[in-house]
Amino acid sequence: MNPSLSPDPDSLPDDGDAAMGSSFLPEAVRFRWRKVLVRGLGVAVVTAVAIGCVHRWAAKSEGQELPNLEVATAGGNQLWTDVAWDDGWRVQTHVWTGHARLLDEDNVRRTWGSRKKCEAKLAERRAGGDAAAPREKAVVLLHGLWRTRRAMKDLGTAFEAAGYDVIDIGYPSTRREVSEHAAQVAELLDGLKGEGVELSFVTHSLGSLVVRDLLAREDDPWREHHRPGRAVFIAAPSSGAALANFAERIPGAFAIYGKPSKEIASGLAANLPTPSIPFATIAAGRGTDDGWNPLIPGDDDGVVGVAETRLEGSTAHLTVEGMHTFVMEDEDVIAATLRFVEEGRFVD
Repeated sequence: MNPSLSPDPDSLPDDGDAAMGSSFLPEAVRFRWRKVLVRGLGVAVVTAVAIGCVHRWAAKSEGQELPNLEVATAGGNQLWTDVAWDDGWRVQTHVWTGHARLLDEDNVRRTWGSRKKCEAKLAERRAGGDAAAPREKAVVLLHGLWRTRRAMKDLGTAFEAAGYDVIDIGYPSTRREVSEHAAQVAELLDGLKGEGVELSFVTHSLGSLVVRDLLAREDDPWREHHRPGRAVFIAAPSSGAALANFAERIPGAFAIYGKPSKEIASGLAANLPTPSIPFATIAAGRGTDDGWNPLIPGDDDGVVGVAETRLEGSTAHLTVEGMHTFVMEDEDVIAATLRFVEEGRFVD
């Protein structure tokens, strides 16, 4: 190569500067830009640590009234656990810090701090006559993996219109094992107001395994106050999931899909007892032999195979055309679910 055509190494831009698109800037400006970036990152880290420490302190501040700005929240996603519920209001605890907050039916934060203080505020609302009396029948809604309470909104609306208390429980689906989620739900049910309430269960996907674990815990205290009704498992991996088995071969997959996915791949569904109450299963599919997902044998909803939703001992089974993510919003599914909970059947 002709040396005269070779570029001067000193004239080439620094790789880091080129990557940041700042090679055209003077050196003094580039230095200041990097300095601001480093300082910004440092401030962000220090702020996050400080907020975490404050929240951990707040979790132990039993008798102290903390300043609270009543702002709307997202309602709790993968970092919040519902631990108490009464007439649409709920107490949640944070997975990492352990501090609690009290949300109203519009997800506005009414107070925060320790769990004990938030539960006391929830009790004060009922003592003050601001909470409706518990109904004789209620339905517990449990969403699926990586989803939130909002995923079950349409089902909740239908059951409310039919005269049910709708206990739409939020739980950090990816963060804990199925048995831990079941223990959380059991604790919440034990704190429900009223006596002799008939509790039915409607779940999507992973929620069914949580309820099966819950119903297998026959000595839980909530059973002394309330009685289980019926259950409907929608798009549930009742006998396992080929997709979870496939994910097992991908390094790091369970870091994304969480502990329950690993449990499913390890055969959890087959080891859970069949519910002792009347239950039905609903599946979604494409209506073809190969379904939506080539990784799943037979017809499927993109995540769970139709055959995987079946569970021996079910009173009824229904298959509709649809996909996993949206099947619980299907009008026919909602109508069938409501009918089974009320009458124990899908059709005449």
